Amino acid sequence: MDALGFTVCDPPHDVPGTSCLSRLWDAPLAPYGREPYGPGPLCCRLDALPLAPDRLAHLLLSPGEWEFWRRMRAVDKRRHEWLLGRAAAKDAVRRLVEEHAGVPLAPSEIEILPDPYGRPRAAGPWAARLGIQPAISISHSHGTAVALAALRPGQLVGIDLENLDQRRENFEAIAFAPDERRMLAAMPPESRQEWALRMWCAKEAVAKALGRGFSAGIQAFHITGAETGSGVVQLELCDRALEHFPRLRGIPLTAYTAREKDFVFATTIYQQGAVE
Repeated sequence: MDALGFTVCDPPHDVPGTSCLSRLWDAPLAPYGREPYGPGPLCCRLDALPLAPDRLAHLLLSPGEWEFWRRMRAVDKRRHEWLLGRAAAKDAVRRLVEEHAGVPLAPSEIEILPDPYGRPRAAGPWAARLGIQPAISISHSHGTAVALAALRPGQLVGIDLENLDQRRENFEAIAFAPDERRMLAAMPPESRQEWALRMWCAKEAVAKALGRGFSAGIQAFHITGAETGSGVVQLELCDRALEHFPRLRGIPLTAYTAREKDFVFATTIYQQGAVE
C-alpha cells in the first residue's frame, strides 16, 4: 500500500479491480492482439466514482491537478467525468509502468497534463528516470470513462466513447460529407444510427491520436470505407488536416469500432513515423 492509501496495482495479468480503481477493458483492443515484446497497449474503464468526489480527488490528483479541480467551474457531471477519466488514465499508466519497469507508482505521481495542442500526456519525474513517455487518450460519456495507453516509442493512440442516447441536431450534416452520408444511407435503417455514431467515434479517435483534435475541421477526417462485419473504419486526411500532416497524404488510417450495450466506441493505434 502506498503512502496515499492505494494498494499498488497487481500485474495486468492478474484479476483487475482489487487494487486499481478501474478495470481492464479488452474490448477496444480486440483486433490488435498482444505485442510479442514489451507491454502492449491497454485500456482501463471506470463506470462510477468509487468514493465521494472530493475524497477521490484528494487521493488521486497531484497538487497541480488538485488546484485545477478546485478551480474548475463546470456542472457536477462534467467535473465527475473529468475525475473518472483521470482515474482510468492513471491506472492504465500505472499498470504499464509496473509491467515494463517493475516500478509501482502512486496515482498522484502521475500528472495528466495537456500538451500545446490539448492532447493529454502523462508526466512526472519517473518518466525521465525510466526513459519512457506513455501515450494516452481519454474519453468519457454518460458517467463512464475510458483511457487507452501505450508505451512503445512513437506509438499514438486514440479512443472515443459515445452513448447511443446522444443525439445532436443536424448531427450527420455537420459530421459527414455527402459521400459519407450516402455510405450511411446504404446501410440497413435499423443500424444507421449506430453506424453514424461509430463513424463519428472513428473520426474522434484518429483526431485524438494525431494530437490536433478537430482543429482542421471534422470533415478533414474523411471516411473512405466502413466494414459492418468487422467494425473497421478506414479514413484519410484531407483539406486543412494535410497542412498539419503532409506526410499522411493518401495514407489510409484505420479505426476499430464496436458496440457494447448502449455504448459505441472506436480505437486507433498508429505507429508514428509518418507524422511530423
